[in-house]
Amino acid sequence: MNEEKNFNEENEEVTEEVTENIETAEEVTEEVTETAETTEEKIEDAVEEAEAAATTEENMIDSASNEDTEAPETVETLDADETAEEVAEAAEGEIADAAETAEEATDGIAEDASVLEGTTEKKSKKGVVAAIIIIAVLVAALVAAAVLFAPTLFNKYNRMGYVDVSGRTLGEVAEESGMELDEFLEQFGLPSDMPANTTESAAYNNIPLSVMAQTYGMEVSEIKEMLQMPEDVTDETPWGEAIARVTLGAYVGEATFDQFKEYYGFGDDVTLDTLWGDVRQTVDEKNREERIAAEKEAKKAEKEAAKEEAEATEAPEATDAAPEATTAPEATAAPEASPAA
Repeated sequence: MNEEKNFNEENEEVTEEVTENIETAEEVTEEVTETAETTEEKIEDAVEEAEAAATTEENMIDSASNEDTEAPETVETLDADETAEEVAEAAEGEIADAAETAEEATDGIAEDASVLEGTTEKKSKKGVVAAIIIIAVLVAALVAAAVLFAPTLFNKYNRMGYVDVSGRTLGEVAEESGMELDEFLEQFGLPSDMPANTTESAAYNNIPLSVMAQTYGMEVSEIKEMLQMPEDVTDETPWGEAIARVTLGAYVGEATFDQFKEYYGFGDDVTLDTLWGDVRQTVDEKNREERIAAEKEAKKAEKEAAKEEAEATEAPEATDAAPEATTAPEATAAPEASPAA
């Protein structure tokens, strides 16, 4: 009796320790997730601050030039990329700290599993041990995800603010095209240092205007005239920058403008004179959400079809013929989808 009592007390203590470690693992999961979600925002904010500071400096220098006076020597040029890199390094440290905490939590869970295994020689606790193993695997996966996510997050092209609409990387697109990455970069005039994990959206928006025009079988002058691009847009201007300065009237068209506004939920503040760069984020975010939802539905349908097929294979053959199905009513035509940009 005493032995059983001691065993129960010891098992309760171990269970409490396991619970604490599971809670720790959950906290670590939230911490790393929040770090991953906010790091890109921090970097973008830093870039914006640096650019604003640089603009202020230029204005001060211009003002000083107009007044025939020297610009203040205390004004220092702020480089947006350098500022972003500093924030990126700090964020990388945060992820590393979170990963180290996750590893400690994993070690604690493993120790609990070992202790619990020693105290359950007389009474099996397979359910608890299984739960511990699952949590340990989840934490390990979280650490691996933080390590894998870092290269993408700190890719300077992925930090340019373009929404990952397609969910594909530059490396995947090049492979599907049957080309090596360096060949693909050269063909589309992309920077030679652009990594394979660059999002397709970021790569697309970095294609020079001259290459984009050639892709559409047009001259640069023709595409500039058609989209009413400003005169200072040149052959080498990246497509994302060039198209951002085009009005919705030129890009979407007056005929479909109302449908465009309704589809993407824009109000009266968005007009034909609104620049594409002012609405692109909203448009791309909606397109991204729709793509993710469609992919989930496709996976769900695929699983259900596989399940039905497995059940049909395992089901015994019917002794009687199934009754003839009645004719289903003809489906009405689906309404046309609103046009996307």
